[in-house]
Amino acid sequence: MRKSPVWLRYPVLAAQLRGFGIVAIICTVTSMAMYAGLRPALGTQWANAISLVLCSFLNTELNRRFSFGVSGRQFWWRDQRRGLWIMILALGITSGSLWLLEVIAPHASIVVELAVIVLGNVLSAVTRFLMLRYWIFRRLRKAGD
Repeated sequence: MRKSPVWLRYPVLAAQLRGFGIVAIICTVTSMAMYAGLRPALGTQWANAISLVLCSFLNTELNRRFSFGVSGRQFWWRDQRRGLWIMILALGITSGSLWLLEVIAPHASIVVELAVIVLGNVLSAVTRFLMLRYWIFRRLRKAGD
């Protein structure tokens, strides 16, 4: 007897992951564009921090709507505050990665910097999804979900 694919056995999780992936692409592109624009004037760490903070609000809002199906304003401020805690994790990973890059290759190009930030964001994405699903939006989960 053949098992059905995991996305058929867990359709809610599959839909959340699909939405999360789309939001991740949108926010990564937006954050990288902001970083590239801010970097010449502010340097790597400030450009990274500002772009992540600003994109954190966008990320939480898009995930509320597209990944977890929340459309109302109830709990909006709480969701955004908790989203900022998740952003602090991503900021730690990306800032640490940029610091390490500056130590190893102090004259790295902006393309290398962007690649390091994207890799840092990928590392934090799994944690971000789990925290969104099991902490911020746990009120939406049903048994067997």
